[in-house]
Amino acid sequence: MFITVLHGENKADIFNIHCKVQLLLDFIKSYCGCEEEGEIELADETGQVKNLLLNRHRCAADLLGERETYVLLSVTKGENSSEVEFIPLLQDDNVVNPKFLAKLQSWQDPKAPSPRVKSRRNHHKKASLDIPAVDGLRNHSPHGGRTRTPNVSPKQSGKF
Repeated sequence: MFITVLHGENKADIFNIHCKVQLLLDFIKSYCGCEEEGEIELADETGQVKNLLLNRHRCAADLLGERETYVLLSVTKGENSSEVEFIPLLQDDNVVNPKFLAKLQSWQDPKAPSPRVKSRRNHHKKASLDIPAVDGLRNHSPHGGRTRTPNVSPKQSGKF
């Protein structure tokens, strides 16, 4: 699971999102050479801020889409803690255009965490069947007693 982060002069780097948000932000900050920037944040290519700073202890994979592209932002807080300014750390007029900047300017500090829905990766879990041990049955599973298969000859297999 990874994302692409756009930064600098048309640079793009890939980062693993299977970690805590704070760890991801610290690594991006270090790798992209923006330690002096203070806080950083990510926005999608439309300018929608991902609110990672409000969710530092959550898993980044719950908040960011796998294989999506994000723009690196510097966060500047005003005198009032609710005043936040985002400055794109990407120099690419094709991405950082007036529409992108307008969406960044309209961002407001939400009170609740991001409403992003969790990944669908858990919807396809395989069901396991636990059949008690009976004479004539043998266990072929490397997981112990989780699954059992009948011990039958090929002629009898058509009866199941």
